Order: sequence, then structure tokens, then C-alpha cells
Amino acid sequence: MLAVTAQVAVYAQAAPRFSTQTSTINDLVANPEAKAVLEKHMPAIVQAAGQVGGQTLKSLQAMAPDRLTDKVLAEIDADLAKIK
Repeated sequence: MLAVTAQVAVYAQAAPRFSTQTSTINDLVANPEAKAVLEKHMPAIVQAAGQVGGQTLKSLQAMAPDRLTDKVLAEIDADLAKIK
């Protein structure tokens, strides 16, 4: 049982606080560091938060695949992963 608890603790520490797949736009905009990441990569998303705030960037990818490419999402995730 202790080993399982330790594994869960390690996973929780390794999991990013924010991500393009699990964090809503509202969650990202509410955090100053995450908002800065969005402003760096996708400033229009910050401006549109009132309209798309309940969605994740990954879910918006289907509506704007030319701008929310896998590469862009990966770059955003890399910057979001730096937030503690």
C-alpha cells in the first residue's frame, strides 16, 4: 500500500498544473503566469476568453486547426509546464 501511495505522490508532482488538454481558457486566464503564456502564443484567445472560456485549447483546435496546430499546443504546454 505504501508503494502505491508513493507512486501516486510522484505522479502528482510530475503532472503539470496547467495543460492545453485539461485546463479551460478561464483557468489559464485566471492565473497570471498562465495568462502570460497565452498572451505570448495566442493573444487572440485571451481577448476571446469571454466567448470560449469554458473550453480547452485542445477542444478549440478543431475550430482553428491552422492556428492551433499540434506544434503550437506543444509549445504552449512546454511553457505551462514551467509554472509551479
